[in-house]
Amino acid sequence: MELLTAFWPYYIGILALAVIFGFTAQRSAFCPVGGMRDWMSQKQFARLGTYFGAIAAAMIFTSIVEGAGWVDLSQTMPPYRSAEFSWGRYIIGGFIFGFGMVLAAGCGMRNLVRVGQGSFKAVWLVALMSLMAYLITRTDFYANWVLPIVSPLSVTFEQSGAQDLASIVSGKSEYTATLRWILGVLIGLGVFFWLLKSSTFKQAKPIATALIIGGVITAGYSLTGGTYAEYIQGEASFMDTPPAGLGTQSFTFAAPMGDVVYWLSETHWALVSFGVIAVLGMVIGSAISSLLQGSFKLEGFSSGRDFIISSLGALLVGFGAVLAMGCSIGHGLSGSATLALGSFVALVSILAGAYTGIRLESRWQ
Repeated sequence: MELLTAFWPYYIGILALAVIFGFTAQRSAFCPVGGMRDWMSQKQFARLGTYFGAIAAAMIFTSIVEGAGWVDLSQTMPPYRSAEFSWGRYIIGGFIFGFGMVLAAGCGMRNLVRVGQGSFKAVWLVALMSLMAYLITRTDFYANWVLPIVSPLSVTFEQSGAQDLASIVSGKSEYTATLRWILGVLIGLGVFFWLLKSSTFKQAKPIATALIIGGVITAGYSLTGGTYAEYIQGEASFMDTPPAGLGTQSFTFAAPMGDVVYWLSETHWALVSFGVIAVLGMVIGSAISSLLQGSFKLEGFSSGRDFIISSLGALLVGFGAVLAMGCSIGHGLSGSATLALGSFVALVSILAGAYTGIRLESRWQ
């Protein structure tokens, strides 16, 4: 009761943002790999442009909010601006994730949206992604089998103390904070104006989708890293069992899927984190949208072959997302909004993996 009384506005705020995200993603068919496929096979840029537009919007909004002093993104969860630049994890994990989401017909976010649309196939795939994330984050599997391989593939930005673009350029200068928001706004506006050259993006629906989803990312940071967040963290320090996962963060569906499995195994309210609520809220938002739209439909796998290929893809998505410390939403939107170099590297690697998967797709179809 103590937990619910002190934190219910925090939980409701997260849930509201996740529902908005899920509703918007379902209504707009927001999907990075779907956008890649549209662009590569039909030269249709609208969905891919919407994804890049959301990245640009999140970058602009987040830079303004941080520049105004409303939130500090120097210590986020995951630590996007960490001085440790784990390039091996970004590249290898990102590529595996990107390739996997082609096989699974979508990333974790997209499959959560499909769960809300009535897809039993997506329920199975999300379960596999979650179990793989749980295996890596909650057991010794990563430490024993993966860490020895990727640990040497890392460097540390000692002079700058952080890996965001502003810190890399100016080091620990007194002008770093100013340069950070200037770069964020300029890069974001540059991307957005470039996208407006496309007639398929320069329409109300893609632009509105990009602005809403980008705004949700920034709102996530503001909720978890602003003044109210400082208050609830102070309240948590007096609790015998404080809530898990408090800290500045926004949407990602890598480790949170594993957190859902952990929560289901323990079923304690203190384990209800931002990520757990985000996963559930995405499904709720998608379900509301699909029911209102009349597109809710129960569906499963089309064949045994589809089951095997999609299941393999889901395992790759779960593994790659945690290895890369982010996914197409985590690094693509939340991480890029912090101007973290690792997020940009991971994003390029994710897109490269998706591109490769789409090119090879005809071989297993």
